[in-house]
Amino acid sequence: MSEATRHAAVPASTVQPTDRGRQGPLDWQRLLPLAAIVECVAVLVVAAILGDLEAALIGLGFGVGLALLRWRQGVLGRLAIGLLSANVLAWMALGTYSHLVEGSGLRGLLIPGLLTSLSLVGVLAAVGASLARRRRRPAGRGPVVVVVTGVVLLALVVAAGAAGSSGPASAPDADLELTTANLRFSSEQLSAEAGEVAVVVRNSDLFWHTFTIDELDVDVRVPVTAERQATFDASPGTYTFYCRVPGHETIMRGTLTVR
Repeated sequence: MSEATRHAAVPASTVQPTDRGRQGPLDWQRLLPLAAIVECVAVLVVAAILGDLEAALIGLGFGVGLALLRWRQGVLGRLAIGLLSANVLAWMALGTYSHLVEGSGLRGLLIPGLLTSLSLVGVLAAVGASLARRRRRPAGRGPVVVVVTGVVLLALVVAAGAAGSSGPASAPDADLELTTANLRFSSEQLSAEAGEVAVVVRNSDLFWHTFTIDELDVDVRVPVTAERQATFDASPGTYTFYCRVPGHETIMRGTLTVR
């Protein structure tokens, strides 16, 4: 048998499984919808717990992104899921960092830490799926590494929260109280006596807010599920308080009257 004949006789099945074997049990095209489904469910559950309409809309956005994965080779789906994941990641990473610095404990870290980990996986899965579509190469261990990274990150956040827990905190002594919910302050009119004023702000939205009064140099960041206190001296007069997060300042506003 000639050399050419021997090569021609080799069954195709002995060659093809090589690339499939490298592919592994999980590739980018499988990871992306799985990550989007988990993010969608997690955000919707958190939205229901907090009663946050904005978060519910983002959760529905993930559902739309999943549907778009089946249209025109999934380009718009990958883009939508990637952008939504990046948005959640930016907000939740800031919230997680703030809770870690403040030592809020596991209760404060659980929601932002969970969503930070899930959204990180979502962003990386969207990027990986887009690159794999162009290069048409086996994913290798990349998707598995991304999942493990997300799990490790969540474990570290939970461990840090558990280590930082110090039992239930006593209610702060404050003159005024505000709650943020659905991009609104619970009250748009506050009044206080001149001198030292203490305002407690509780955030019931998924994304962080601020309590800002420019004239008094007050600027307090309030991450998701957090409670922060602003204490400042105020002379008699009328002051505007607002949330300085871009897009929030026009609708989250109120007036503080100091007598």
